[in-house]
Amino acid sequence: MRKISSSLNARRISKNSSTDFSKRKRRKKLVNIIVVAEGDRGAEDVAKVIKERVPTADTRVCVLGHIQRGGAPTCMDRLIASRMGYSAVECLIEGRHNVMIGIVNNKMHYTPLEKAVKAKQRISEDWLKIVKILAS
Repeated sequence: MRKISSSLNARRISKNSSTDFSKRKRRKKLVNIIVVAEGDRGAEDVAKVIKERVPTADTRVCVLGHIQRGGAPTCMDRLIASRMGYSAVECLIEGRHNVMIGIVNNKMHYTPLEKAVKAKQRISEDWLKIVKILAS
């Protein structure tokens, strides 16, 4: 696997995104989230380049691992993490790449990343209610 420097990725992301940010601002879109893989300060580089290109943007870098450490994992959390971690390593050993690992009907399920990213699901009304309550 070839590694591309994060500063190169940051420039590519911000070139494509700076116009999108402006369009979203005109539409009153309040939040833009960019996900960057952890490691070698890639997110910091992306935030810096976006701030240079869109000076009015409020950029923040949040490391998911730091956020997730908020509470003690339950037994079920540990079991799910172990199953999915094991399956991820098995995929790599088998030469299987570009899949999202999940659990469907209590069985490991592998979805190609292309399909996972493009798939659109309707959000239930219950979840929308919860979001509205938590956001206010």
